[in-house]
Order: sequence, then C-alpha cells, then structure tokens
Amino acid sequence: MNKVIYILCLWGVATSCRKESDLPSYEYELVVPPHFPEMIIPSDNPITHDKIKLGKLLFEDVRLSRNNTVSCASCHQQANAFGDETALSVGLDGSLSNRNSSPLFNLGYHPYYFKDGGAPSLEIQVIAPIENEIEMDLNIVDACKKLNNEGDLTSLSYKVFETEITPFVISRSIATYLRSLVSGNSRYDQYQLGDENALTEQEQLGLSLYAGKANCISCHSGTNFTNYSFENNGLYDIYSDEGRTIITGNSLDEGKFKVASLRNLSFTAPYMFDGSIATIDEVIEHYNSGGSSHSNKSESILPLLLTQNEKDALKAFLLSLNDVTFVEK
Repeated sequence: MNKVIYILCLWGVATSCRKESDLPSYEYELVVPPHFPEMIIPSDNPITHDKIKLGKLLFEDVRLSRNNTVSCASCHQQANAFGDETALSVGLDGSLSNRNSSPLFNLGYHPYYFKDGGAPSLEIQVIAPIENEIEMDLNIVDACKKLNNEGDLTSLSYKVFETEITPFVISRSIATYLRSLVSGNSRYDQYQLGDENALTEQEQLGLSLYAGKANCISCHSGTNFTNYSFENNGLYDIYSDEGRTIITGNSLDEGKFKVASLRNLSFTAPYMFDGSIATIDEVIEHYNSGGSSHSNKSESILPLLLTQNEKDALKAFLLSLNDVTFVEK
C-alpha cells in the first residue's frame, strides 16, 4: 500500500473512538529541564500517571506482535537510549528492516516522526510498527482482541479510558509513555545551567568548533541538537533507500532523512539512517571529507579541513551530550 495512504488509514484508526477530553482527567505535570522549551501536549491526549503506566506496559508487550516474540522494546532498549545496537532493526522471525532503529527521547518536541517524516504525530506513529509486516505484523484490531481476551491490561484501560483496549487506547497510551521519555541531564546541560566546570577545556573547544568551523549547528541546532529538517548528508552516490522521496514522490528529496539528534551518542551506535557507520570517529571523518557528490546533498556538507586535535575536541564535545541518568533510571 502507498505509504501516504497507509498513514492516512492509520489516522482514521487512531482517531475514530471516543474523545478523551470527555473522560475524567487526572493530569500529570511533565517535568522538563529548566532550559528546555515547554512541551506542547495534545489537548485530546493529556498525560496522566496511569496512562504512562499503561503505555509502558504496552510498549514492552510482545503480544502486539503476530507470534508473541517482538515488542516495541525489542528494538528500543533503555540502555541504548531506547534505540538498539544493530545496524538494521530486527523484526519478526529475524527479518531485517532497511533502517536503523531511532533512539526515543524528547519526542514530544518533534514535528513529525520516522526518518522520512511519514507520521505527523506520535499517536499515528506508534500504530505503524505493529502493522508493519517486517516489524510486528499484526492488525491493530486483532491486537486489541488478543489483549482483551487475556484481560490483564483491560482493567487499567478502563481506569484510564473507561473502555476496553482499542486502537485508540493503544495509540494514546504508548504515545503518552514516549512523551514522558525526556533526556536533558548531560554535562553539557549542566554547563548551560551555569556550571562552568561541567565541560573541560577540550570540550569547550569542541563546542566552539561545533558552532564555528565544523558548522554542525547549521542542522544540529536547538535544545535537542536537530532542526528536524530533511537533509541529504552525502552518505552515498546512489541510495537504495530513497528517504523522503517515498513520502513526497519528489526526486529532489531522494536521500533526504530527518536530521537526527546528537544527544546520547555513546549509547546509540551505529549511526546514520541505515546504521552504516560504526563509530563517532568515522562520522566525524565522513563530514570532514565533505561526503559524496550526490546532486541532492545539502549545501552545508563541505570539506571541513579539521586537524586531528580539532576532530578530537569535536568528539569530546559530542560525548558531553550523553545523559547517563537517562539510560540507567
């Protein structure tokens, strides 16, 4: 099925139920770091403690897959900042997808989801992997029947939504759990909050290079170190995965993927949309070289001419973006 049409179908499934604004509200105030912007929570999906609990249970439940072997957590593990260590995510029966699993943090700030931007909201995004034939391969309606027949989560669903588990319940609950995954306690964050000793001299040099000579900030800007744009970063001369073109049908979008956050890089290797680069050093070398000659390559991707000392400093700064508390709590 054409992916755009597929997403529109999911939108219908995710919204064709009772509005939660009609239900009793036990709202939960999401705490974000003081230097972060306010996270806008959808008015039709307020955060509550019990909804987070239900979302986490569903996120970790293998019954959302056809043969009860794969959960969302299979490819999104906390120790890896809710990503994983494989180049390509592994789905049902060992099937490989064509993309690396994205880490999951600060998702409430994203304007769209998936590496090609194919989902306009978290509520839609969480349904797609369940029905994807490679990932979990289970019709969302059948998933609900399975969970309701076994009944262990149904009482919590009634408590939160006053109904048994439905596609609406699954999409709203998991989306809420994902919004609660906030990462903003790195040493760089502490530096931003006034601790001048949080970064070493080498890391501060790396920060200067990041914003200056290396020009990483042209795409990796803001609190989450991404401007959420779609860019071709010169990874290949020929792309087997067309990227954003799959959604838009525009050849000028070939090889363009959503700019990734640079937070928690120590926990999210390998890198790039297809996990084709194993280490941070190799990533820096890729950008230092100027990348491929693909016609859609971003104008910001140019040879950087960084010295070895500068590359070491840039790497040191990037590692200061690790939030150890996020992967351990």
